[in-house]
Amino acid sequence: MEWTPEQQQEINKMLVDAKNKWIEDELNPLKNQVKELEQFKPKEKSDAEKALEQKEIELWQKEKNLILKENNLHEFADFFNAKNIEQLNKDIKKLNKILEAKKLNNNYVPDGHKGKADSYTQAKKNNDTLGMVKALFSK
Repeated sequence: MEWTPEQQQEINKMLVDAKNKWIEDELNPLKNQVKELEQFKPKEKSDAEKALEQKEIELWQKEKNLILKENNLHEFADFFNAKNIEQLNKDIKKLNKILEAKKLNNNYVPDGHKGKADSYTQAKKNNDTLGMVKALFSK
């Protein structure tokens, strides 16, 4: 089916009108929204800024390792995820408390001395003054 030039012109006009209406109703509000949201987009970092951040990370790792070596905890460096010296010091104190508690609990305690109390201690526990005196003189 062929269109006459007037019909073709009318169809083209209708297409242009529909396109303009769509642009006005749909596309322009979306473009405005994009422009509003672009102000919140973080700016791209330059290569110099990226290199500076990498150097800061490397410097912090070295500083962290030195602090851990000073505290004899360099074997535990992988377990410390602190981002600053203050947090690192708190973590070191926590770990030292745990290690001290473990060290105290792992000390040798002979089996023969567990729960045994001498006669003086037993008498003192029972408020037996006569038993306490006897225990002192029997030694």
